[in-house]
Amino acid sequence: MTTTPEALSRYHEVVQAEMRAAFPEVDLPIYDMGRYALGWMDERGQPASASGKGARAALTMLGAEAITDEPAALRRATAGAAAVEIVHNFSLVHDDVQDGDIERRGRPTVWRVWGVAQAINTGDLMRELADTAMRRALLHGASSEAVLEAIRRLNQATMLMIEGQYLDLTFEQRMDVQVEEYLAMVERKTGAMMGVSLSIGATLAGATPEQADALDRAGKRLGRCFQMRDDWLGIWADPDALGKPTDADIRRRKKSFPILYTLSHAPAEARRALVEIYAADLADDGADLPDEQVEWVHNMLGEIGADEATDRAAREEYEAFLEELSSSDPRAAAVADLEELARFTLERDR
Repeated sequence: MTTTPEALSRYHEVVQAEMRAAFPEVDLPIYDMGRYALGWMDERGQPASASGKGARAALTMLGAEAITDEPAALRRATAGAAAVEIVHNFSLVHDDVQDGDIERRGRPTVWRVWGVAQAINTGDLMRELADTAMRRALLHGASSEAVLEAIRRLNQATMLMIEGQYLDLTFEQRMDVQVEEYLAMVERKTGAMMGVSLSIGATLAGATPEQADALDRAGKRLGRCFQMRDDWLGIWADPDALGKPTDADIRRRKKSFPILYTLSHAPAEARRALVEIYAADLADDGADLPDEQVEWVHNMLGEIGADEATDRAAREEYEAFLEELSSSDPRAAAVADLEELARFTLERDR
């Protein structure tokens, strides 16, 4: 089992405190819905501890550490970390509505508890609370110019993330998706928020625009690496380590990297069979594949070498991340932590 990097938890408590401080003292249940989405409350309003890993918040703080180890600068960056983490969770609330998912982090999703309409309201509210969190950097000594730049970066990344979600949804209705299109979607949906996490932390810590841009590019590459590994795990992981059955992506006909790679490299007859299996999703309301077809697809992926190709693609993104990171002229201590986090992303088993 891969060891979780210490950097993921180093700033967890202080960032969580910043996130909580962004919530106003308003006695209206929608704010508790937001707290539920962030894992602080259960559906009865009682205290809970069900927050996510906080990877984007950790990246924000490491982006700041790449520039300086000055405590005051790192304190400013916590506001940015809180903002990106709230935006990430806002997107999950809306994603759960769009995907019809009924559970997240072992609990019912917001829409399952309060309905679709209120879940949309909750996500919208959280997006606004993220800006409130970002503005708190002013209270910690950030300049207005730095905060405006951080907000600009966050807004741009949020739009890219939404573009990525749009593309991902349209891919469900297409059988001609190319690998390059898929990677462009991933760079928006996953990479944009990882990139902006690094660049916002750097910006609030005093980075030059060039340094922040290089870190943003590095984060985008890390996001692509993360998704490639996620796609690999969804098919070839150890089910015990993963904590759920593998082949779920195949069963749900998800057009992940291994599937798209196989569609572009399989012999004509096998490709036609795979297209026929996946195209049925458009006509049968998305019913799961039966076991015999799941097994056939799994075996086909192995014969084509999609497992090795997916791993190779993840490693290429990892190397690109290291190259972009180096171009930002980061502090050596931060590089060690960022490399450890990137290796964890590349080699994680769940």
